[in-house]
Amino acid sequence: MKRLIIIRGGGELATGAAIFLFRAGFRVLMLEKPQPTSTRREVSFADAALDGQKTVERITCNLATNLDDAKKRLKNNELTMLVDPDGKSIKKLEPKVVIDAILANENRGMNKNMAEHTLALGPGFCAGRDVDAVIETMRGHNMGRIVHEGYSSRSHNKASQVDTDDHIEHLLFAPMAGKFEALHHISFAAKKGEPIAVITDKDGNKATVCAQMDGVIRGIVRDGFQVRANQKIADINPNMRQGDCFTVSDKARCIGGAVLSAVMSWSLKKKKRGFFAKLSDSDMFDSFD
Repeated sequence: MKRLIIIRGGGELATGAAIFLFRAGFRVLMLEKPQPTSTRREVSFADAALDGQKTVERITCNLATNLDDAKKRLKNNELTMLVDPDGKSIKKLEPKVVIDAILANENRGMNKNMAEHTLALGPGFCAGRDVDAVIETMRGHNMGRIVHEGYSSRSHNKASQVDTDDHIEHLLFAPMAGKFEALHHISFAAKKGEPIAVITDKDGNKATVCAQMDGVIRGIVRDGFQVRANQKIADINPNMRQGDCFTVSDKARCIGGAVLSAVMSWSLKKKKRGFFAKLSDSDMFDSFD
């Protein structure tokens, strides 16, 4: 299929990449789990896996019921999601580009043989070995940098599992495994010590999770989900305005732009005619034929 790019994952940064690529004219298929664990759900397409569709900044991602349905939607130029956590559809669809945006801090099955060009976001990947390029996701001077050899800087700091904008006190983790009950919604202005959620384990024991600071809830796990012990369940930001919870963040825009830049750069290096040879030509995407 022409102009097809597959993104593994449907979280915040995956969504930023999908929006940039989709706006640039690519066909985008996102692969997700049946129950996504993304917390920043108002700016993530992940919830399409559960609700059938999700709109972020006027772009809607639609859930396909199966591979044939996904093909039809993609040919109709819909931004599409398919429940396929193992990426089995990649081999069948043969995209030119595959992007790993799962952000699991480790490589979960991604390799260079999946497509002509492969990208990965964040730590756990070696550019030149696991994938062709890695996008740096850690905030700071290098955020959005395209790494062509070796690991991203965050991969060298195994002790740190959160970015510099996600200070540990911002995050709330499940004290035990169980059913998650959200007491407030995304954009709620919470006070330090205020109950945010209740978790009930299989024996009926309950644990209340409270805010550790004043701030806006910018992310929270979907109500009714089963969560693991120590899983991130909510994210409170002391400086964010409530309306900011519903627009793509500066970080997601930066990463999305870097992904688009990496894809375009790769295409222009191919022997075939590049994207900008004739902008009015119907085959301006020759590299993706």
